[in-house]
Amino acid sequence: MKHKFTLSFFIACAFALCVAGTIKPTPAADASDTTNTPSAVVEISPANRVSASPDIAVGPDGGINVIWVDKGEAKPAAEAHAAAPRAAGPQAGGGGHSHKTYNNLYFARSTDGGRTFSQPLRISVKDGELWGFATSRPRIAVGKSGVIHVFYHANRRDPSAARQAVDARYTRSTDGGKTFSTPRALNSDSGGLDDGELSEAHCFGGMGVAPNGDVHAFWIDTRHMSSTKDNGSIYTAVSRNEGKTFERERMLFRATACPCCQLNVAFTPKGEVVLSSRNVTPDGARDSSIAVSKDGGRTYSAFVATTPNKWMIDACPLKPAMLGADKDGRIYAAWFSGAEKPAGSFFAVSEDGGKSFSTPIALHAEASTPDRPQIAVSGDGVVTVAWDAVAGQVRRVYLRVSTNHGKTFGPVVELDAPAGAANYPALAATSDGKAFVAWQQNNRVMIKEVTPLVARNR
Repeated sequence: MKHKFTLSFFIACAFALCVAGTIKPTPAADASDTTNTPSAVVEISPANRVSASPDIAVGPDGGINVIWVDKGEAKPAAEAHAAAPRAAGPQAGGGGHSHKTYNNLYFARSTDGGRTFSQPLRISVKDGELWGFATSRPRIAVGKSGVIHVFYHANRRDPSAARQAVDARYTRSTDGGKTFSTPRALNSDSGGLDDGELSEAHCFGGMGVAPNGDVHAFWIDTRHMSSTKDNGSIYTAVSRNEGKTFERERMLFRATACPCCQLNVAFTPKGEVVLSSRNVTPDGARDSSIAVSKDGGRTYSAFVATTPNKWMIDACPLKPAMLGADKDGRIYAAWFSGAEKPAGSFFAVSEDGGKSFSTPIALHAEASTPDRPQIAVSGDGVVTVAWDAVAGQVRRVYLRVSTNHGKTFGPVVELDAPAGAANYPALAATSDGKAFVAWQQNNRVMIKEVTPLVARNR
Protein backbone atom coordinates (compact mmCIF):
# COMPACT_ATOMS: atom_id res chain seq x y z
CA MET A 1 0.00 0.00 0.00
CA LYS A 2 1.18 3.51 -0.76
CA HIS A 3 1.84 5.49 2.40
CA LYS A 4 1.32 9.18 3.00
CA PHE A 5 4.49 11.14 3.35
CA THR A 6 5.65 12.36 6.73
CA LEU A 7 5.58 15.99 7.76
CA SER A 8 9.36 16.11 7.67
CA PHE A 9 9.38 15.09 4.01
CA PHE A 10 6.90 17.84 3.11
CA ILE A 11 8.97 20.46 4.87
CA ALA A 12 12.12 19.13 3.20
CA CYS A 13 10.43 19.71 -0.16
CA ALA A 14 9.51 23.23 0.88
CA PHE A 15 13.07 24.00 1.83
CA ALA A 16 14.39 22.49 -1.39
CA LEU A 17 12.13 24.82 -3.43
CA CYS A 18 12.46 27.44 -1.91
CA VAL A 19 19.88 48.62 6.39
CA ALA A 20 19.70 51.55 8.01
CA GLY A 21 17.24 54.45 7.77
CA THR A 22 14.71 54.67 4.96
CA ILE A 23 14.85 52.11 2.17
CA LYS A 24 14.85 53.72 -1.26
CA PRO A 25 14.04 52.41 -4.75
CA THR A 26 16.42 50.70 -7.13
CA PRO A 27 15.97 50.65 -10.91
CA ALA A 28 14.18 47.77 -12.55
CA ALA A 29 16.03 45.56 -15.00
CA ASP A 30 14.59 47.13 -18.14
CA ALA A 31 12.86 50.45 -17.76
CA SER A 32 12.21 50.55 -21.51
CA ASP A 33 9.80 47.60 -21.33
CA THR A 34 6.58 49.19 -22.55
CA THR A 35 4.47 46.16 -21.58
CA ASN A 36 4.90 47.00 -17.93
CA THR A 37 4.85 49.81 -15.44
CA PRO A 38 7.93 52.04 -15.16
CA SER A 39 7.55 52.46 -11.39
CA ALA A 40 10.71 51.65 -9.45
CA VAL A 41 11.45 48.37 -7.73
CA VAL A 42 12.03 48.93 -4.02
CA GLU A 43 14.24 46.47 -2.17
CA ILE A 44 12.76 46.31 1.32
CA SER A 45 14.96 43.80 3.10
CA PRO A 46 18.65 44.36 3.97
CA ALA A 47 21.23 43.29 1.38
CA ASN A 48 23.24 41.29 3.91
CA ARG A 49 20.30 39.08 5.01
CA VAL A 50 18.54 36.09 3.50
CA SER A 51 14.90 37.20 3.18
CA ALA A 52 11.90 35.34 1.77
CA SER A 53 8.14 34.72 1.74
CA PRO A 54 6.66 38.24 1.95
CA ASP A 55 3.07 39.15 2.73
CA ILE A 56 1.53 42.57 2.17
CA ALA A 57 -1.48 44.55 3.40
CA VAL A 58 -2.66 48.08 2.66
CA GLY A 59 -4.44 49.97 5.44
CA PRO A 60 -7.34 52.43 5.22
CA ASP A 61 -4.82 55.27 5.43
CA GLY A 62 -2.99 54.01 2.35
CA GLY A 63 -0.02 52.74 4.35
CA ILE A 64 1.66 49.72 2.75
CA ASN A 65 2.67 47.12 5.32
CA VAL A 66 5.00 44.21 4.51
CA ILE A 67 6.29 41.29 6.57
CA TRP A 68 8.80 38.63 5.59
CA VAL A 69 10.84 35.69 6.83
CA ASP A 70 14.46 36.45 7.74
CA LYS A 71 16.71 33.39 7.55
CA GLY A 72 19.87 35.00 8.85
CA GLU A 73 23.01 36.55 7.48
CA ALA A 74 23.70 36.04 3.79
CA LYS A 75 26.73 33.84 3.12
CA PRO A 76 28.75 32.89 0.03
CA ALA A 77 27.20 29.96 -1.83
CA ALA A 78 29.84 27.41 -0.82
CA GLU A 79 29.68 28.39 2.83
CA ALA A 80 25.87 28.36 2.83
CA HIS A 81 25.83 24.84 1.36
CA ALA A 82 28.25 23.57 3.99
CA ALA A 83 26.14 25.09 6.77
CA ALA A 84 22.79 23.73 5.48
CA PRO A 85 20.82 22.06 8.30
CA ARG A 86 20.76 18.27 8.32
CA ALA A 87 17.99 15.95 9.39
CA ALA A 88 17.71 15.69 13.15
CA GLY A 89 14.77 13.34 13.59
CA PRO A 90 14.21 9.69 12.73
CA GLN A 91 11.44 10.54 10.29
CA ALA A 92 13.83 12.54 8.14
CA GLY A 93 15.87 9.53 7.09
CA GLY A 94 19.57 9.46 6.39
CA GLY A 95 20.01 13.01 5.11
CA GLY A 96 18.30 16.14 3.89
CA HIS A 97 16.68 18.95 5.79
CA SER A 98 15.12 18.85 9.21
CA HIS A 99 11.65 20.32 9.59
CA LYS A 100 12.84 22.18 12.64
CA THR A 101 13.34 25.74 11.48
CA TYR A 102 14.51 28.79 13.43
CA ASN A 103 13.97 32.09 11.64
CA ASN A 104 12.87 35.65 12.44
CA LEU A 105 9.94 37.81 11.32
CA TYR A 106 10.47 41.36 10.06
CA PHE A 107 8.16 44.28 9.22
CA ALA A 108 8.47 47.49 7.19
CA ARG A 109 5.95 50.18 6.24
CA SER A 110 5.57 52.82 3.55
CA THR A 111 3.54 55.98 4.02
CA ASP A 112 4.39 57.54 0.64
CA GLY A 113 2.75 55.12 -1.76
CA GLY A 114 5.56 52.57 -1.79
CA ARG A 115 8.37 54.92 -2.83
CA THR A 116 10.28 54.42 0.42
CA PHE A 117 9.96 52.10 3.42
CA SER A 118 10.85 52.31 7.08
CA GLN A 119 13.85 50.56 8.53
CA PRO A 120 13.03 46.84 9.05
CA LEU A 121 11.68 46.03 12.51
CA ARG A 122 11.94 42.56 14.00
CA ILE A 123 8.54 41.36 15.26
CA SER A 124 9.56 37.97 16.63
CA VAL A 125 10.82 38.46 20.18
CA LYS A 126 13.39 35.72 20.59
CA ASP A 127 16.07 35.04 18.01
CA GLY A 128 14.99 32.05 15.92
CA GLU A 129 11.44 32.15 17.25
CA LEU A 130 9.74 32.05 13.85
CA TRP A 131 8.69 28.70 12.39
CA GLY A 132 8.02 30.12 8.97
CA PHE A 133 8.91 29.57 5.33
CA ALA A 134 7.37 29.63 1.87
CA THR A 135 4.61 27.09 2.49
CA SER A 136 3.69 28.35 5.95
CA ARG A 137 3.89 32.06 5.21
CA PRO A 138 3.27 34.54 8.06
CA ARG A 139 0.19 36.70 7.48
CA ILE A 140 -0.53 40.41 7.89
CA ALA A 141 -3.83 42.32 7.75
CA VAL A 142 -5.01 45.82 8.63
CA GLY A 143 -8.40 46.54 10.19
CA LYS A 144 -10.81 49.39 9.60
CA SER A 145 -9.33 51.45 12.44
CA GLY A 146 -5.77 51.01 11.19
CA VAL A 147 -4.69 48.34 13.68
CA ILE A 148 -2.02 46.13 12.07
CA HIS A 149 -2.52 42.42 12.79
CA VAL A 150 0.20 39.77 12.33
CA PHE A 151 -0.19 36.00 12.60
CA TYR A 152 2.65 33.51 12.44
CA HIS A 153 3.88 30.17 13.77
CA ALA A 154 6.52 30.07 16.46
CA ASN A 155 8.84 27.64 18.16
CA ARG A 156 7.80 27.18 21.78
CA ARG A 157 11.06 25.73 23.02
CA ASP A 158 14.75 26.51 22.85
CA PRO A 159 16.57 25.17 19.75
CA SER A 160 18.46 22.72 21.96
CA ALA A 161 15.25 20.84 22.82
CA ALA A 162 15.05 17.29 21.44
CA ARG A 163 11.41 17.82 20.54
CA GLN A 164 10.07 21.17 19.33
CA ALA A 165 6.46 22.38 19.55
CA VAL A 166 4.97 24.88 17.11
CA ASP A 167 2.35 27.41 18.25
CA ALA A 168 -0.10 29.66 16.39
CA ARG A 169 0.94 33.14 17.52
CA TYR A 170 -0.56 36.63 17.14
CA THR A 171 0.63 40.20 17.66
CA ARG A 172 -0.67 43.64 16.70
CA SER A 173 0.38 47.25 16.37
CA THR A 174 -1.82 50.20 17.27
CA ASP A 175 0.74 52.90 16.41
CA GLY A 176 1.28 52.37 12.70
CA GLY A 177 3.91 49.67 13.04
CA LYS A 178 6.27 51.55 15.34
CA THR A 179 5.82 48.90 18.05
CA PHE A 180 4.06 45.54 18.35
CA SER A 181 2.43 43.90 21.34
CA THR A 182 3.98 40.90 23.06
CA PRO A 183 3.06 37.92 20.86
CA ARG A 184 0.56 35.48 22.34
CA ALA A 185 -0.19 31.84 21.54
CA LEU A 186 -3.78 31.29 20.41
CA ASN A 187 -3.67 27.52 20.93
CA SER A 188 -3.46 25.60 24.17
CA ASP A 189 -0.56 23.27 25.05
CA SER A 190 -2.57 20.27 24.01
CA GLY A 191 -0.01 17.72 22.90
CA GLY A 192 -0.30 15.99 19.57
CA LEU A 193 1.40 13.71 17.10
CA ASP A 194 5.08 13.21 17.91
CA ASP A 195 6.86 12.55 14.62
CA GLY A 196 10.35 12.48 16.02
CA GLU A 197 11.04 16.21 15.84
CA LEU A 198 7.77 17.94 16.73
CA SER A 199 5.82 16.82 19.78
CA GLU A 200 2.83 18.91 18.66
CA ALA A 201 2.08 21.42 15.91
CA HIS A 202 -0.52 24.16 15.40
CA CYS A 203 0.62 25.47 12.04
CA PHE A 204 -0.02 26.13 8.32
CA GLY A 205 -2.58 28.72 9.36
CA GLY A 206 -4.14 31.88 8.03
CA MET A 207 -5.60 35.09 9.46
CA GLY A 208 -7.77 37.96 8.31
CA VAL A 209 -9.79 40.92 9.56
CA ALA A 210 -13.52 41.16 8.93
CA PRO A 211 -15.17 44.43 7.85
CA ASN A 212 -16.32 45.02 11.46
CA GLY A 213 -12.78 44.62 12.83
CA ASP A 214 -13.08 41.05 14.14
CA VAL A 215 -9.87 39.05 13.78
CA HIS A 216 -10.20 35.45 12.61
CA ALA A 217 -7.22 33.09 12.94
CA PHE A 218 -7.09 29.48 11.74
CA TRP A 219 -4.54 26.70 11.83
CA ILE A 220 -4.08 22.99 11.14
CA ASP A 221 -3.72 21.00 14.34
CA THR A 222 -2.02 17.66 15.01
CA ARG A 223 -3.65 16.97 18.38
CA HIS A 224 -6.09 14.42 16.92
CA MET A 225 -3.52 12.67 14.71
CA SER A 226 -2.25 9.29 15.87
CA SER A 227 0.03 8.63 12.88
CA THR A 228 1.53 10.47 9.95
CA LYS A 229 -1.15 8.87 7.75
CA ASP A 230 -3.88 10.92 9.45
CA ASN A 231 -5.30 14.22 8.26
CA GLY A 232 -5.08 17.42 10.24
CA SER A 233 -7.93 19.18 12.04
CA ILE A 234 -8.84 22.84 11.55
CA TYR A 235 -8.97 25.07 14.63
CA THR A 236 -9.90 28.72 14.99
CA ALA A 237 -9.66 31.56 17.49
CA VAL A 238 -11.59 34.82 17.06
CA SER A 239 -11.18 38.29 18.54
CA ARG A 240 -14.27 40.50 18.74
CA ASN A 241 -12.33 43.57 19.92
CA GLU A 242 -9.63 44.11 17.25
CA GLY A 243 -7.13 41.73 18.79
CA LYS A 244 -7.22 42.88 22.42
CA THR A 245 -8.45 39.45 23.52
CA PHE A 246 -9.36 36.20 21.76
CA GLU A 247 -12.07 33.68 22.38
CA ARG A 248 -10.92 30.22 23.39
CA GLU A 249 -9.71 28.08 20.51
CA ARG A 250 -12.18 25.59 19.08
CA MET A 251 -12.22 22.90 16.44
CA LEU A 252 -14.11 23.55 13.21
CA PHE A 253 -13.33 20.42 11.18
CA ARG A 254 -11.81 17.21 12.47
CA ALA A 255 -9.37 15.17 10.37
CA THR A 256 -10.32 16.78 7.03
CA ALA A 257 -7.31 18.96 6.17
CA CYS A 258 -4.31 18.04 4.07
CA PRO A 259 -1.78 18.57 6.90
CA CYS A 260 0.73 20.84 5.14
CA CYS A 261 -1.41 22.96 2.79
CA GLN A 262 -1.80 26.39 4.33
CA LEU A 263 -5.26 27.76 5.18
CA ASN A 264 -6.42 31.15 3.91
CA VAL A 265 -9.35 33.47 4.59
CA ALA A 266 -11.29 36.30 2.95
CA PHE A 267 -14.43 38.28 3.82
CA THR A 268 -17.43 39.51 1.90
CA PRO A 269 -18.73 43.05 2.55
CA LYS A 270 -21.50 41.52 4.68
CA GLY A 271 -18.89 39.96 6.95
CA GLU A 272 -19.24 36.41 5.71
CA VAL A 273 -16.05 34.48 6.50
CA VAL A 274 -14.65 32.46 3.59
CA LEU A 275 -12.11 29.78 4.58
CA SER A 276 -9.99 27.78 2.13
CA SER A 277 -8.39 24.40 2.79
CA ARG A 278 -7.11 21.51 0.73
CA ASN A 279 -9.86 19.19 1.84
CA VAL A 280 -9.23 15.43 1.87
CA THR A 281 -12.31 13.50 0.77
CA PRO A 282 -13.11 9.86 1.61
CA ASP A 283 -12.02 8.73 -1.87
CA GLY A 284 -8.55 10.23 -1.35
CA ALA A 285 -8.87 13.39 -3.44
CA ARG A 286 -7.07 16.51 -2.18
CA ASP A 287 -8.86 19.48 -3.69
CA SER A 288 -8.83 23.17 -2.89
CA SER A 289 -12.16 23.82 -1.19
CA ILE A 290 -13.96 26.56 0.70
CA ALA A 291 -16.34 26.74 3.64
CA VAL A 292 -18.40 29.82 4.49
CA SER A 293 -19.64 31.24 7.79
CA LYS A 294 -22.58 33.64 7.82
CA ASP A 295 -22.64 34.13 11.59
CA GLY A 296 -19.28 35.68 12.34
CA GLY A 297 -17.31 32.46 12.38
CA ARG A 298 -19.48 30.60 14.86
CA THR A 299 -20.59 27.93 12.38
CA TYR A 300 -19.44 26.96 8.88
CA SER A 301 -20.91 25.27 5.85
CA ALA A 302 -19.53 22.03 4.49
CA PHE A 303 -16.53 22.38 2.19
CA VAL A 304 -17.20 22.94 -1.51
CA ALA A 305 -14.47 22.11 -4.04
CA THR A 306 -13.39 24.89 -6.39
CA THR A 307 -13.15 22.42 -9.29
CA PRO A 308 -14.92 19.20 -10.28
CA ASN A 309 -11.60 17.64 -11.33
CA LYS A 310 -10.29 15.58 -8.43
CA TRP A 311 -6.57 15.55 -7.64
CA MET A 312 -5.89 11.98 -6.52
CA ILE A 313 -2.57 12.21 -4.71
CA ASP A 314 -1.45 10.20 -1.68
CA ALA A 315 0.77 12.95 -0.29
CA CYS A 316 0.53 16.56 0.76
CA PRO A 317 1.39 18.81 -2.23
CA LEU A 318 2.09 21.92 -0.11
CA LYS A 319 -0.27 24.02 -2.25
CA PRO A 320 -2.73 26.49 -0.61
CA ALA A 321 -5.73 28.15 -2.25
CA MET A 322 -5.92 31.94 -2.23
CA LEU A 323 -9.14 33.91 -1.88
CA GLY A 324 -10.69 37.28 -2.62
CA ALA A 325 -14.12 38.90 -2.54
CA ASP A 326 -15.64 41.97 -4.17
CA LYS A 327 -18.16 44.57 -3.04
CA ASP A 328 -21.04 42.55 -4.51
CA GLY A 329 -20.15 39.41 -2.57
CA ARG A 330 -18.53 37.39 -5.34
CA ILE A 331 -15.91 34.98 -4.05
CA TYR A 332 -12.73 34.46 -6.07
CA ALA A 333 -10.34 31.52 -5.69
CA ALA A 334 -6.95 30.70 -7.21
CA TRP A 335 -5.05 27.49 -6.62
CA PHE A 336 -2.58 24.95 -8.01
CA SER A 337 -3.89 21.61 -9.22
CA GLY A 338 -2.19 18.51 -10.55
CA ALA A 339 -5.51 17.08 -11.72
CA GLU A 340 -5.60 19.27 -14.83
CA LYS A 341 -3.70 18.67 -18.07
CA PRO A 342 -1.29 20.35 -17.88
CA ALA A 343 -0.97 20.93 -14.16
CA GLY A 344 -0.77 24.55 -13.05
CA SER A 345 -2.54 27.53 -11.47
CA PHE A 346 -6.26 28.04 -11.95
CA PHE A 347 -8.92 30.62 -11.14
CA ALA A 348 -12.67 30.42 -10.57
CA VAL A 349 -15.45 32.61 -9.19
CA SER A 350 -18.54 31.89 -7.13
CA GLU A 351 -21.62 34.01 -7.75
CA ASP A 352 -23.76 32.25 -5.14
CA GLY A 353 -21.88 32.70 -1.89
CA GLY A 354 -19.57 29.74 -2.26
CA LYS A 355 -22.17 27.09 -3.11
CA SER A 356 -20.65 26.52 -6.56
CA PHE A 357 -17.81 27.77 -8.75
CA SER A 358 -17.40 28.64 -12.42
CA THR A 359 -15.39 26.51 -14.83
CA PRO A 360 -11.72 26.95 -13.87
CA ILE A 361 -9.56 29.23 -16.02
CA ALA A 362 -5.91 28.26 -16.57
CA LEU A 363 -3.86 31.33 -15.70
CA HIS A 364 -0.75 30.51 -17.75
CA ALA A 365 -1.19 27.30 -19.74
CA GLU A 366 1.84 28.00 -21.94
CA ALA A 367 4.30 28.11 -19.02
CA SER A 368 5.98 25.36 -17.05
CA THR A 369 4.43 24.75 -13.60
CA PRO A 370 2.73 28.10 -12.96
CA ASP A 371 2.45 28.09 -9.18
CA ARG A 372 1.67 30.08 -6.02
CA PRO A 373 -1.20 32.19 -7.41
CA GLN A 374 -2.33 35.28 -5.49
CA ILE A 375 -5.49 37.43 -5.75
CA ALA A 376 -6.19 41.10 -5.07
CA VAL A 377 -9.55 42.82 -5.60
CA SER A 378 -9.57 46.62 -5.75
CA GLY A 379 -12.36 48.89 -4.63
CA ASP A 380 -13.51 49.36 -8.23
CA GLY A 381 -13.91 45.60 -8.69
CA VAL A 382 -10.79 44.95 -10.78
CA VAL A 383 -9.39 41.47 -10.07
CA THR A 384 -5.61 41.10 -10.33
CA VAL A 385 -3.88 37.74 -10.09
CA ALA A 386 -0.16 37.05 -9.82
CA TRP A 387 1.87 33.83 -9.79
CA ASP A 388 5.33 32.58 -10.65
CA ALA A 389 6.20 30.28 -13.54
CA VAL A 390 8.97 29.25 -15.91
CA ALA A 391 8.26 30.61 -19.38
CA GLY A 392 11.91 31.15 -20.35
CA GLN A 393 15.15 30.29 -18.60
CA VAL A 394 14.20 31.02 -14.99
CA ARG A 395 11.13 31.33 -12.81
CA ARG A 396 9.54 34.80 -12.98
CA VAL A 397 6.44 36.57 -11.65
CA TYR A 398 3.48 37.12 -13.99
CA LEU A 399 0.16 38.96 -13.74
CA ARG A 400 -3.26 39.09 -15.40
CA VAL A 401 -6.22 41.40 -14.89
CA SER A 402 -10.00 40.94 -15.12
CA THR A 403 -12.52 43.79 -15.33
CA ASN A 404 -15.63 41.61 -15.69
CA HIS A 405 -15.65 39.86 -12.32
CA GLY A 406 -13.35 37.02 -13.31
CA LYS A 407 -15.21 35.87 -16.40
CA THR A 408 -12.24 36.64 -18.65
CA PHE A 409 -8.72 37.96 -18.19
CA GLY A 410 -6.37 40.18 -20.13
CA PRO A 411 -3.00 38.97 -21.45
CA VAL A 412 -0.27 37.39 -19.35
CA VAL A 413 2.28 40.08 -18.46
CA GLU A 414 5.68 39.50 -16.92
CA LEU A 415 6.54 41.67 -13.93
CA ASP A 416 9.32 44.13 -14.74
CA ALA A 417 11.66 42.84 -12.04
CA PRO A 418 15.47 42.73 -11.98
CA ALA A 419 17.14 39.93 -13.94
CA GLY A 420 17.16 36.47 -12.40
CA ALA A 421 14.68 34.20 -10.69
CA ALA A 422 11.71 35.95 -9.07
CA ASN A 423 9.03 34.06 -7.16
CA TYR A 424 6.61 33.85 -4.22
CA PRO A 425 4.54 36.95 -5.06
CA ALA A 426 2.13 38.63 -2.66
CA LEU A 427 -0.55 41.05 -3.89
CA ALA A 428 -2.53 43.91 -2.37
CA ALA A 429 -5.01 46.38 -3.87
CA THR A 430 -6.40 49.63 -2.49
CA SER A 431 -9.91 51.03 -2.41
CA ASP A 432 -8.96 53.63 -5.04
CA GLY A 433 -7.70 51.06 -7.57
CA LYS A 434 -3.96 50.92 -6.90
CA ALA A 435 -2.17 47.57 -6.86
CA PHE A 436 1.15 46.44 -5.39
CA VAL A 437 3.11 43.21 -5.64
CA ALA A 438 5.88 42.03 -3.30
CA TRP A 439 8.10 39.05 -4.09
CA GLN A 440 11.40 37.38 -3.23
CA GLN A 441 14.46 37.57 -5.45
CA ASN A 442 18.18 36.99 -4.86
CA ASN A 443 17.55 36.54 -1.13
CA ARG A 444 15.81 39.93 -1.04
CA VAL A 445 12.21 41.01 -0.61
CA MET A 446 11.15 43.56 -3.23
CA ILE A 447 7.98 45.53 -3.95
CA LYS A 448 6.61 47.41 -6.93
CA GLU A 449 3.44 49.31 -7.76
CA VAL A 450 1.72 47.72 -10.74
CA THR A 451 -1.25 50.09 -11.12
CA PRO A 452 -0.21 51.25 -14.65
CA LEU A 453 0.14 47.61 -15.69
CA VAL A 454 -3.35 46.89 -14.38
CA ALA A 455 -4.77 49.90 -16.26
CA ARG A 456 -3.08 48.98 -19.57
CA ASN A 457 -3.97 45.30 -19.55
CA ARG A 458 -7.63 45.37 -18.66
